[in-house]
Amino acid sequence: MAGPRAAPLPLVLQLTSLALVSATGRGGAILREPPELADIHDNGQQGPALASAPAGAPQEQGRPLEERLGRLEAQMMALREQNKELQVRVRRLESCECRPASAQCWGLGWAWPKGARWEPDPCTACVCRDGAVHCEPKPDLPHCHGCSHNGQAYGNGETFSPDACTTCHCLAGTVQCQGPSCSELNCLESYTPPGECCPVCCTEGGSHREHGQEWTAPGDPCRICQCLEGHVQCRQQECTSLCPYPARPLPGTCCPLCDGCFLNGREYHSGEPVGSGDPCAHCRCANGSIQCEPLPCPPVPCRHPGRIPGQCCPVCDGCEYQGHQYQSEETFRLQESGRCIRCSCQAGEVSCEEQECPVAPCTLPASGPQLCPACVLDGEEFAEGVQWEPDGQPCTACACHDGVPMCGAVLCSPAPCQHPTQPPGACCPSCESCTYQGQVYANGQNFTDADSPCHTCRCEEGTVRCSLVDCPPTTCARPQSGPGQCCPRCPDCILEERVFVDGESFSHPRDPCQECQCQEGHARCQPRACPRAPCAHPLPGPCCQNDCNGCAFGGKEYPNGADFPHPSDPCRQCLCLSGSVQCLARRCPPLPCPEPVLLPGECCPQCPAASSGCPRPGGGVPARHLEHFSLPDDPCRLCLCLHGSASCQRLPCPPAPCAHPRQGPCCPSCAGCLYQGKEFASGERFPAPSAACHLCLCWEGSVSCEPRTCAPAQCPFPARGDCCPACDGCEYLGESYLSSQEFPDPREPCNLCTCLGGFVTCGRRPCEPPGCSLPLTPAGHCCPTCQGCVYHGVSAAPGETLPDPLDPGCSLCTCQEGSMHCQKKPCPPALCPHPSPGPCFCPVCRSCLSQGQEHWDGEEFEGPPGSCEWCRCQAGQVSCVRLPCPPLSCLLQVTEQASCCPRCRGCLADGEEHPEGSSWVHPQSPCSSCMCHEGIVTCAHVQCVISCARPHQGLNDCCPRCSDCEHEGRKYEPGESFQPGADPCEVCVCELQPEGPPGIQCHRRQCPSLVGCPTSQLLPPGPQHCCPTCAQALSNCTEGLLGSELAPPDPCYTCRCQDLTWLCIHRACPELSCPPSERHTPPGSCCPVCRAPAQSCAHQGRAVASGERWAVDVCTTCSCVAGTVRCQSQRCPPLSCGPDEAPALSPGSCCPRCLPRPASCTAFGDPHYRTFDGRLLHFQGSCSYVLAKDCRGADFSVHVTNDNRGRRGVAWTQEVAVLVGDVVVRLLQGRAVTVDGRPVALPFLQEPLLYVELQRRTVILHAQAGLQVLWDGQSQVEVSVPGSYRGQMCGLCGNFNGFAQDDLQGPEGLLLPTEAAFGNSWQVPEGPGPSRPCSKGREVDPCRAAGYRARREANARCGVLTSSSFGRCHAVVPPEPFFAACVYDLCACGPGSLADACLCDALEAYASHCRRAGVTPAWRGPTLCVVGCALDRGFVFDECGPPCPRTCFNQHVPPGELAARCVRPCVPGCQCPAGLVEHEAHCVSPEACPHIQLTGDQPPRPLPSPSQ
Repeated sequence: MAGPRAAPLPLVLQLTSLALVSATGRGGAILREPPELADIHDNGQQGPALASAPAGAPQEQGRPLEERLGRLEAQMMALREQNKELQVRVRRLESCECRPASAQCWGLGWAWPKGARWEPDPCTACVCRDGAVHCEPKPDLPHCHGCSHNGQAYGNGETFSPDACTTCHCLAGTVQCQGPSCSELNCLESYTPPGECCPVCCTEGGSHREHGQEWTAPGDPCRICQCLEGHVQCRQQECTSLCPYPARPLPGTCCPLCDGCFLNGREYHSGEPVGSGDPCAHCRCANGSIQCEPLPCPPVPCRHPGRIPGQCCPVCDGCEYQGHQYQSEETFRLQESGRCIRCSCQAGEVSCEEQECPVAPCTLPASGPQLCPACVLDGEEFAEGVQWEPDGQPCTACACHDGVPMCGAVLCSPAPCQHPTQPPGACCPSCESCTYQGQVYANGQNFTDADSPCHTCRCEEGTVRCSLVDCPPTTCARPQSGPGQCCPRCPDCILEERVFVDGESFSHPRDPCQECQCQEGHARCQPRACPRAPCAHPLPGPCCQNDCNGCAFGGKEYPNGADFPHPSDPCRQCLCLSGSVQCLARRCPPLPCPEPVLLPGECCPQCPAASSGCPRPGGGVPARHLEHFSLPDDPCRLCLCLHGSASCQRLPCPPAPCAHPRQGPCCPSCAGCLYQGKEFASGERFPAPSAACHLCLCWEGSVSCEPRTCAPAQCPFPARGDCCPACDGCEYLGESYLSSQEFPDPREPCNLCTCLGGFVTCGRRPCEPPGCSLPLTPAGHCCPTCQGCVYHGVSAAPGETLPDPLDPGCSLCTCQEGSMHCQKKPCPPALCPHPSPGPCFCPVCRSCLSQGQEHWDGEEFEGPPGSCEWCRCQAGQVSCVRLPCPPLSCLLQVTEQASCCPRCRGCLADGEEHPEGSSWVHPQSPCSSCMCHEGIVTCAHVQCVISCARPHQGLNDCCPRCSDCEHEGRKYEPGESFQPGADPCEVCVCELQPEGPPGIQCHRRQCPSLVGCPTSQLLPPGPQHCCPTCAQALSNCTEGLLGSELAPPDPCYTCRCQDLTWLCIHRACPELSCPPSERHTPPGSCCPVCRAPAQSCAHQGRAVASGERWAVDVCTTCSCVAGTVRCQSQRCPPLSCGPDEAPALSPGSCCPRCLPRPASCTAFGDPHYRTFDGRLLHFQGSCSYVLAKDCRGADFSVHVTNDNRGRRGVAWTQEVAVLVGDVVVRLLQGRAVTVDGRPVALPFLQEPLLYVELQRRTVILHAQAGLQVLWDGQSQVEVSVPGSYRGQMCGLCGNFNGFAQDDLQGPEGLLLPTEAAFGNSWQVPEGPGPSRPCSKGREVDPCRAAGYRARREANARCGVLTSSSFGRCHAVVPPEPFFAACVYDLCACGPGSLADACLCDALEAYASHCRRAGVTPAWRGPTLCVVGCALDRGFVFDECGPPCPRTCFNQHVPPGELAARCVRPCVPGCQCPAGLVEHEAHCVSPEACPHIQLTGDQPPRPLPSPSQ
């Protein structure tokens, strides 16, 4: 292929040159070389390179050549055509004759004839002479001589650049400059980098970035940078981990992945088992989470299986009973409530029987309870059943069984951590530190794994977790890793037994004239560059020959100023001056002698008689005449001997050619340096005396200083050292940290970082492994919790059931304790005889069975009769939809039995329905008229009005009528009505008569009864209207009110609920026997009465005068009206409070409101205080103290006054004072109450501040701010405040901030060391009355003073708190603090009846907390804290009775509404049994209640009592 195609090349070149000649000769355009030919030339040059290419790809390399040869063939064809044209032209030219032509000139692209003139520019004139162009500048134009620019002169037409970015041109005296052409930028702020002409948006790492462009920082894949308005802003990439233990990120990426797990320094693949340290659980890695499941245990055939150490599953070889392990066939004793119980373990079953107490070996007291036997060990006595640990034997546990102490080794339960430590002297290993590879580390300590230096570890709660350290990038090609070294680093250099770090520059240790640098483990040295000496014959210095303080000449060295003979010419004398040598021929002096003698080897003749010489100081050969010599004691002076006398002068010093010469023997010398008062040898490096972190070099008398070159730090986050970054700390994200310091990750609040030797390792804060398989990480939390589940990306609340994300149509999953339990949805039964498999493999029907009829799939049909539904059969299921009903505008609607849609219901009266707004005649009283208004029937006798002078009344007429239909001169037609006067309630109608002409009959309009309308909502009638209206909806007669009566605002009507309609009938007034003058209508009555002695009513066994009013409770007010008790009761709307709210009462208000959920504080016993935050305190001061106070807003304050119990140092609560506003309420012994010093009867209301009531045996005070105080009248007080006071309370009840640890804060806000100091700090002056002695509280232990027997009896009696009587409460309220308080009280109270009261105080306090937590224990017994009730009056005792009992006055209130508005806590006390109501301290049946008429539902203000 190459041979034939290469042949035409010479021809191509010949034709090309011919075409050029022809075109030039004819003035045509020059035919340029085609670009393909240039390519061929290039290929010709590259031929050898192509020939040496591998032979494995001939086709790939030959294809471009074939394409170029193809294009060459096309060019050849074109050249052949052009060649033909050229040959034709040549023939024509050959036939022409040549004649001499006039010479022409070419200029500006034109042919100019001889003598033509033109101007190529305004400053130049050209002329054509003899075929040549002659151009000259115009001499008469001064501006054409050139240009001046910035003080520089430029010739006309000259192009120059004043700077690297500007090009200027001088033309006709004018300078025109042009800047660079730059591309347009899209950012607001830009800058021009050094050495460039065009501005850019951002530059980073030598690269230009556009505005808005993002990139990853080199070497840090977690750092994302962006160019914004000319500034580079970098941020850390946020990694959202969807799993708690993600695998480490892939190389070059930033974020961890959930396709594996990284735990305890190890990588695990998904599905790989993970060691948990718990032999009874199997854990594995599941997509970044650790799922643990307990090993399955087979069911055991016993009720109390025991556990064997080292085994996971319980077995029936022993028993576990009440938290203790017993061996099979072992007999043990228990003590419950003072009784001795003997139990035995038989193959996992426990059987118990009560046993009489054996005779104690000790002398029993003459009286008192019989005690169980005790054990004596090492002189100390222990009660029966007590377990203890002997002193000095921590691994031994003892118990008292049948009076015999039995001791054995303690069995340790497995520690809940992976690397526990057994402290010295302790029995069982604990998680307070970590034992790892034989070393003990404290919790929170960071350390490096001894076996793996590339892992940094941390001890957390007894478990060691390790992670791999991140290594910094290296700067060399072959980094090395040594033993015990974690990260690879560039090798150091060793030279002359000294070590130099990579990249360091230094002087050769033995040859300061060499400069060395450490590069990749090799020291590369080269001689230092010597400065040129300023003299001709310098002396050699330490490194360079440039010392001009002497001369080196002819192979010898001479001091400065020395005279010496020329080494080769004895007749020439030389002198050394500052490194230069001057040699002159010796001039012979004239001799005074007539016959001088020329001695051999001398240059000048001498007189025979020698002239006198000069003596040298210090002796020696005298100096000859004209000889120079130096003084031995002053070498810097030069002397000349002249005729026996010496003249001396100081040698001149040449200028030192260096900046910091040192002082030589005579003159400054550049052989060293004098720098800031110190001398340094040439080539010596030293730290700069005045600039820290700079290193100086003395070189040939000059000192150069430069910043110290720091070797690259061998850690990624070095701390700032004095000069160079050091790995003894860390600088991370702009903050400095010490080595081994822990700090929160500034980028991720759930991460914890550790600085270790310049390395920063960050990881998630350690979370305890959840004990569930699918834990949930709530928003704002770092650790997963089992209070929810995350299952395939779906979150679920505890107990929530949702479709299985993997099979949403066929499976349901329930979240239980952090694990998902999924099961297949149950298949509905197939109602057809031949079902077929359908979705979820459930049998489905292709037809439906409805009402006994079969319908095919897709068929539509009517639903069951009366259902008002239209149904469709689809996939075997009948789906029905209710037919839509038109909207109705009326309030009362009813749906007929055979009808689908409701209709507007009127009123039902006497079994007949009347439409809304209609009127009719009462069937039993033709002169009574009834009307229907909003479902209320109002019936009343017609009230007649006479409008004419002589009316007449027929037998069947209810009212007299006029004889015609004319009134005040106007005649009315039959059926026409009019208003006879100004009263809009009067109306007249012209009616036809059976006989005779029509006549007018007049009556008063009837107004509807406004049942249930409060007085405040009554609206008077407007102009030309007769009847009042109600601003709110009227009461509905519902099924719950059937049979009840209610009085509307008009006292003349009585309303009764029947047939779901209020039937209101006008009361018939009786005939009175007294004359009209003695009649009067009492206020609120309908009928007039004779003025007679008023009838009284009976209330609580006393007569209440007519007209007197009293309050039954805050919701009900009654009055006596003519011997009848009439009561008004307020109705409360439904109340819905949020999850963090609870209903509460405002003083004087019947209906509750929502307040933030409250917390309570209790004082009980000798007094013990359980704070708002749950801490139990014991304080025995007998003065007055602040119990609870609003210390921020001063809304209220509660004080307690304690009294001495009779035993030294022990007190109890005597009274409570509540300060609200300016009012002081005192709650005294016996449930007496005073307000501002005066006794009051309960209930007591003082709006709007407070309301005090007595419920059973408890006084309850409600204050305006949501405060509630309960006082039992003896020693127990409870204070409850809403959650809005969180963090602003103070006093003995603590600060209510959610942390019990800081409850011992005094008034100054300081934590006090003891409970006694804390209690005394809150002492306040006592209230009014005679002062009494009081004593401050001390730290006392009454059980220590009472002795062992009293302590043992107190433990036994208080054991009821931990018994099964309170068992249901133990899970919600821990009994241990109350047990300790109970024992404390019984020791303080001593024996006798007082001890029983103390015991009941403690038990009642615990039971009260149980009731508040929602658990009501049945703990009282026939002889334990019995509460006596009046059985003869029908009362029974209830541990948690309703605080608002049902009475004759509120029995009409629905039970749900009564419970909703009674938001007080339940209290123990005497209650009426179910079915009975309370009336005047007796339990009676509702039928036995006296007649009480309900007159409305809005209680009046204020609340009087019957005595008032």
